[in-house]
Amino acid sequence: MAVNSSNVPQSERIYQELKAAILSGDIAPSTVLSQNELARKYDVSRSPVRDALRRLEQEGLVQLVPKVGALVKADDFSDAVDVTEIRSILEGYVARRLAHSVTYEELNELRGSLERVKAAIEAGDIEAFYHLERAHHDKLAAMVRNKRLVRVLESLVDPLCNRAYWAYVRRSPEAAKVMYEEHLSILAAIQEGDGCKAEALMRKHIQRMHAAMLQMAGYDSQSIDFSNE
Repeated sequence: MAVNSSNVPQSERIYQELKAAILSGDIAPSTVLSQNELARKYDVSRSPVRDALRRLEQEGLVQLVPKVGALVKADDFSDAVDVTEIRSILEGYVARRLAHSVTYEELNELRGSLERVKAAIEAGDIEAFYHLERAHHDKLAAMVRNKRLVRVLESLVDPLCNRAYWAYVRRSPEAAKVMYEEHLSILAAIQEGDGCKAEALMRKHIQRMHAAMLQMAGYDSQSIDFSNE
């Protein structure tokens, strides 16, 4: 997502630009990000660069290297499988909970969220879709009003899944439409108060999406097939 450098702190701008480049593959895994080189590139001191790299480390995208900078993490398929399994369980739980607790106002908010997702698809704005679809997942989790659960979900950041997701929605135009339709079905189940259906649809959504993403990244999608659960 484009960042207006005149309106944001230096560390935020650097963080956003580096993150986008890592997720898109413009900065490849195992690349060393030098603090000094980044400071020269952005014409800043090393302090905002360090802050940006720390945030990337917290998200699992880089590993800090003392006195050097950071190393962009290489793909770890086992981590991606683990993240997929945990996310499907936790977000399935979120959908089930919401089916029994969602308010009329929250339903309207979720409909509006999906309308924005749809608008991004129709406009062909894949970058906007990427951010809006992920924001919709975050919105669902926040509505459960369990701060610890939200923190756990926020911690489930996997570099391989992020890079594969970005590549998936960029290279497969129909993927965004499928994901949107799945979200509509999940929201319908939540609105109907059918917790079991909402949970099953959410788990299937995450499992199918990650299988397709990782297959596109060159991995065997059967390795994360949870259809027998």
